Amino acid sequence: MKRFILIFLSVVFILPVNAQIITGEVEYNAEIAREEVFSKPVQKISFNKIRNRFYDSDNIENLNYILKGITELKDRKLAKFSDGSYGVQYYDDPMYSWYYSYNGKLISFIQKDSLSYPCKITKFKPDGNVANTGYRVSERESFIFSPEGKFLAHWLGNSCYDENNNVIMTRNIMN
Repeated sequence: MKRFILIFLSVVFILPVNAQIITGEVEYNAEIAREEVFSKPVQKISFNKIRNRFYDSDNIENLNYILKGITELKDRKLAKFSDGSYGVQYYDDPMYSWYYSYNGKLISFIQKDSLSYPCKITKFKPDGNVANTGYRVSERESFIFSPEGKFLAHWLGNSCYDENNNVIMTRNIMN
């Protein structure tokens, strides 16, 4: 009986106990993201939405802030890209992000379907046609697809990767 109690106590108190907490988080990959993106059709955008954004009226000011490393302003957030372009997201219209060339000409814009993650994003050309669509898993991770469903890119942190895991672009977002 003493031996049984000793073995029992050894098992209970001496042997390490391993447990894993299940958090319910989903790990995303390109295929899961593709399924989410193409589960609903893309909504058309109104020309009235983009009419006043063809040129960044704060172009010089935004470039000066970016050069100084300031990306959080009272009314907007800025991002700088390695190709010389930059992005602007206005706090009073957070469902949209606007992307401009160095000279302030609209290159494209993104519409989100939600302010929480994960969410579907659609990138439009200045004429309102769809350039690509994607799935934002978090502030720092997105999967991008052509309108036909071909994998184009995976943003992870400040780097954008192609299907062969080569860096194709970087961005600078300071938090």
